[in-house]
Amino acid sequence: MSRLGLLVVVSLVFAAGTTAHERSLRSSLAGAGDYKTVPHYSVPPEIAGDGSTEGLLSDCQKYSGTDCLTCVQTPQLTDFGKVINSTPCRWCPATQECHAYGSPFDGACSIPIHTNDVANKDYAEYVCKASEYPHIASDFSNTDIDALEQWVIKYLNNFRGEKHAFPTHSGKDGEDGILTMDDTAKIAVASDWGSGTWESAAVANLMKAKGADYTMHLGDVYYEALKEEIEIQVFGKDKNQYQHGVTFPPGSKGTFHLNANHEMLSLGNGYYDTLLPSVGQDASYFSLENNHWRVVALDTGYNAYETFSVIQAINELRETDAPQPDEVARWLNETLKLEETCSSDRRGLIFMSHHQPFSDFVKDDAYLGTAQQLSALLPSDCSVLWLTGHEHEFALYDHTTTFGVKSTVNMSIYHRLIGNGGFPQPPQKPSKHTTLKAYDNRVYKTFELNGDKQESYVYNGYFTLDFSGDKLTVTYYTTACASGATLADGSCPVSSGPSMDEETVVGVEVFTVGPDGVELVSQELNADVLTIIEEGGEVEMEEVKKFRQRWAYDDGDWWRKGGGEVGE
Repeated sequence: MSRLGLLVVVSLVFAAGTTAHERSLRSSLAGAGDYKTVPHYSVPPEIAGDGSTEGLLSDCQKYSGTDCLTCVQTPQLTDFGKVINSTPCRWCPATQECHAYGSPFDGACSIPIHTNDVANKDYAEYVCKASEYPHIASDFSNTDIDALEQWVIKYLNNFRGEKHAFPTHSGKDGEDGILTMDDTAKIAVASDWGSGTWESAAVANLMKAKGADYTMHLGDVYYEALKEEIEIQVFGKDKNQYQHGVTFPPGSKGTFHLNANHEMLSLGNGYYDTLLPSVGQDASYFSLENNHWRVVALDTGYNAYETFSVIQAINELRETDAPQPDEVARWLNETLKLEETCSSDRRGLIFMSHHQPFSDFVKDDAYLGTAQQLSALLPSDCSVLWLTGHEHEFALYDHTTTFGVKSTVNMSIYHRLIGNGGFPQPPQKPSKHTTLKAYDNRVYKTFELNGDKQESYVYNGYFTLDFSGDKLTVTYYTTACASGATLADGSCPVSSGPSMDEETVVGVEVFTVGPDGVELVSQELNADVLTIIEEGGEVEMEEVKKFRQRWAYDDGDWWRKGGGEVGE
């Protein structure tokens, strides 16, 4: 996910390396997060008392002890016990302490757990349970002051230096990146999963229950795939004695992790030195093959940023079109011989990558770099299935043969976007309509942010690939509410989190291999949960169109000014 526009604005407060960065940052961001805005609620008499308690800034601890539920339902008491405002106290799960917002103890927890209403018991139950995991979903908000501060600190602390050397397949002892799977096999896949939230843990548990031969993550461990983030949010190491880690489910025969943009925000060091060796993966690209299918994993992350070798500040970070490294491009041509697809090699071709080749959720282009490279190798009428992430939602596109706004790519694709693995994504509508067929815009839950703000997120999910000869069944799942208690609007009750064993099937597709590559045989979509666009039907659009940030180009102003004519 790209949030550079917000971060560039605030990066200047770190330029002098001052130790007072938190105060400066919060002052700079006050408008964005309404940091100084505090709600006032009625205080329960049994909590308010007679206002005669002792101590300044310690009243939260006095009234709530070391219990999260009590803490976030207790009003802050300032001025030696007199209730000045009833903003709820903050709970730090790492230290099991309760404190007032803005107190000297606030720094003990980067993003304290809180509610916006002392009477909101239902939300308190959810948020306290969620705090047993490394993160709660709102930790990654674009608008919450505490969350935004963490993005900036993480980015600026890990940008500097040379990015990791690019590992390749050695070629020794037949190690060429081509792996063999049985003609009957199951692969379970998630993308943008590595958030370390209760929701990502639910997705992992559901994937594990499928008993897949192989599991695959299409990339993004947050914030930046640092060594400690990988250990806690991928391999399940406890963050501390109170917060439990989350484990990506291993396949019985193998587990794979693709490279992505967040892995490269720490220069790729955690990904290449910690993640890949731990699962026995030699490189970020490979092909998993049988007699009927080839599943080709691509690396759109390594070159996702233009100016990355000695980066000094966040405003130097510029996106590219996410092309394949030269080493991968040669491997696709010389080792996999993609030009033989649909001719001498009649197997169905499936691409897996983090970045998407096109998107109806941005008005401009998505990431054409890899698609341009692949279209130069493949016959234009040879159809492939391409599964991607990066955008944190679920969306299916009709068969597409031409795409691109500023540049045109001729490539026959069934594009499936499944970036809803674990990152919290607010619901959104398309910014243009080309071939979008269906998407999942259901609200899973609404979270409370600083300044009496709220932010809603959609459901997280994953998918499975079931191979049986030349038949491939793809099933798309999302989490469900715990105890099946879904509300009339499709969201979960305020107190409820995700079920660890119940799920929702949102779609099932069957593909086969035909003379012109991959063919869609059948498609069943769950109309109860998906927004389905009928042929010729009206498409509800975002009022404010979204653009991809394309700063790596000399004509970057063209994109920022909304240049070009885009069909609505």
